[in-house]
Formats: sequence, structure tokens, C-alpha cells
Amino acid sequence: MPNIATDLVTLLKQDFKFLFRKKDQINIESKKKNVRFIGELVKFDIFPKTEALFCLKLLLTDFRHHHIEMTCNLLETCGRYLYRSPDSHLRSKLLLDQMMRKKALLPFDSRYITNIENAYYFANPPESQAITRIERPPMHEYIRKLLYHDLNKANVDKILRQMRKLNWDDPELSSYTVRCLTAIWNVKFYNVRCVANLLAGLNSFQEWVAPQVI
Repeated sequence: MPNIATDLVTLLKQDFKFLFRKKDQINIESKKKNVRFIGELVKFDIFPKTEALFCLKLLLTDFRHHHIEMTCNLLETCGRYLYRSPDSHLRSKLLLDQMMRKKALLPFDSRYITNIENAYYFANPPESQAITRIERPPMHEYIRKLLYHDLNKANVDKILRQMRKLNWDDPELSSYTVRCLTAIWNVKFYNVRCVANLLAGLNSFQEWVAPQVI
């Protein structure tokens, strides 16, 4: 098996060099198949990463026409693997940066620009920004939980009792509670009536609340 793998790698390298030297703009499918085959074998550690990076470097020296498509197909197949492997990360990053500089400086057709950008972001996807969680005071979280998560038609009276226990003499807390009652869009549609019933129950205890909400 090792001999077969070695022979296959040698054959692919020879084909790559032959296809790279062919300046005619035909046989693009053969060129794509060659680099995609190389890329798949890279991910299985059969085709050496150093050799794949050399192929990429060679393509970038004459970055036009079919060489652009070969580059993009190679990156789309094993670019992310090369970029994230510790032993090939730095060289991969340098070659990706070089490719993007060429994209910015050379007058490429829009189709090639799209292909280059897609290949780049496939190999080096942008980091998704972590969602910033809003830190609220415990009592604020409790009020939101009562209104937006717990409230349903079966427990309106129970939630009303909990709401009546709030410190309504605290201006900040009472103001926040009114804002939560007003933000009806945070309530599931089928629970809107429950909020109305809750508000009616609060009205007999805190008469000023309902007019503030409505």
C-alpha cells in the first residue's frame, strides 16, 4: 500500500506540472480534477502538505485564467486543512495573503474575483463574533422570566401574585416592570391575552400601572 500511495503522489505531481505548463485554455476539467484529487489526498496525509503548498505557490506565480481556477479548486478542497494544521499554517497564511494582494492589484474579471474570495474565505473563514450577553440585575431577570417565559393561561393568577410582591415603591424597579409590560413583542402571540389579564389584575393593586402601559 505505501508503494501504491507513493506512485500515486508521483503521478499526480507529474500531471500537475504538465497541466501547469499547458498554456492553452482547454481541458479545464482535467486541471480541476488533478488539484481536487491532490487536495483530497492531502486531507488523508497521503499527498504531503509541503508539496501541496508548492503547487499553490507555483500557481500564484502565474495567477491568471485556468491557474486561478486550479488555485481556487485546490483551496476549496484542502485549504482549510492546510490553514489549520500547525505545521502548514504559516505558509498557508502567507500564500493566501499573496493571493488576495494579487486580487486587489490585478484587473481580474468579476467571476474570477468571486471565485478567489470564496476560496479564501473557505480556507480562512471569518471568526463569528460571540453574542454579547446582556448582564441584568437578578430582579430584572426574574421579572422577564415571569412575563416572557413562565406566563401562560393556566398560571395568570400565580404570576399576578408574584408580580404584586415586587417592591413597587422602588422607582427604578417599578419603571423597569412597566417597560417589560409595554414590550409586548417579547411575549408569544398566544400569551398576549394573558398579559392583558395580568395587567387588569395589577390595576386593582397599582392603579397607575395600566395607564402607563397602555
